[in-house]
Amino acid sequence: MIKEEIDEKIGEFEKVLQKVASDLASGVLFEKLPPSELLEKTEHYVNSLRDVTTRSEELMLVLKPEKAYTIKSMCKKLMQTLTTFKDILIQNTPDPLANSRLAFEQLRKALSEGSDLLFLMREVRDNPSPAINAILTFKEAAETKSSVISIQAKEDVQPLIKYVLSRIDDFRAALIGLEKKVDEMKQVMRELQEESLKILSEKNHAQSKSTENKIEEKQLSLSNFKIGENLGEK
Repeated sequence: MIKEEIDEKIGEFEKVLQKVASDLASGVLFEKLPPSELLEKTEHYVNSLRDVTTRSEELMLVLKPEKAYTIKSMCKKLMQTLTTFKDILIQNTPDPLANSRLAFEQLRKALSEGSDLLFLMREVRDNPSPAINAILTFKEAAETKSSVISIQAKEDVQPLIKYVLSRIDDFRAALIGLEKKVDEMKQVMRELQEESLKILSEKNHAQSKSTENKIEEKQLSLSNFKIGENLGEK
């Protein structure tokens, strides 16, 4: 069941975060460790965090599709930080300890981002989308009791329950399609914003150029006027 699985992932995720925080606090992990040793001590934790994040993202998107942007953004941010951490440690540079210091900062950043993601995972688990929660409840009841008829509901409601259960895959596909449309709209909005900023920048540049030209013309007129005055005095 999705709720049980995300609860399990929350437990795994929290356990890894606590272990990393404990190792940092106790000095098991510190920035002066050679890159190879720092990688060896953290690789299992990093891989675990990546795996749990990937699966948790899928579960959260099912439970609360209206928060898709936040869910994807936070998961992507943590994954990028973990990737950067490993990339820094495997680089060959003249100063390996400098790599360790940089990687250590990324590890601290991952710990902070992981804590934020853990909070989001709990929020989604405790407050799923009402529609999705209802569908999952119906589905769970049907699977555990083997028959929709055994669900405690009025006879006139049972056909609706049957219909909902039969259309779960279609409903999920519709949600995915809606999410894609939202992403497309956001892309169009970004493009419009960029185009507007470009036009505004060009307009400001043109106005600035026009102002400069007017100033130059005034300076030239003033210069000619002064030259005329000097000739008149002679």
